[in-house]
Amino acid sequence: MHQIFFIGHPEDVAELEIDENPASSFVCMSSQQFHRDARAQLYALVCGGFLADALEMELLDRELSDEGPYLYRLEETLMGRLADLEEDQVESFASLWTECEEIEALDLDANDLMDFIFLLVHFCQTACNDDLGVYIYADS
Repeated sequence: MHQIFFIGHPEDVAELEIDENPASSFVCMSSQQFHRDARAQLYALVCGGFLADALEMELLDRELSDEGPYLYRLEETLMGRLADLEEDQVESFASLWTECEEIEALDLDANDLMDFIFLLVHFCQTACNDDLGVYIYADS
């Protein structure tokens, strides 16, 4: 399932319709091959918590229909922690993330991980600076 991260104001996101692509109205980035379980491992590393808690850091914002698509919002504490990461911390977390089971299964290059984390950090910084949210559009 492909997912799209995007930055937006809650009022604007609330107006998103079922047949509307968020890329037409919001700044977006692809989740690439990093599915929810893989991202949760990163969230657990960054926040120093348990994986079960990290799985709950993508909060359901709303269902556009009973069968999807769905909008999730990054939890604010996570968004702040990601926004505060320095470059050397991103490199450290990328290195740790490569050792996680979900990431090992994806068989990715460390640079792919760092690129994704840097983009996500940038999204979170922009959202924090402009009083916006980071959302995830998921087909199902």
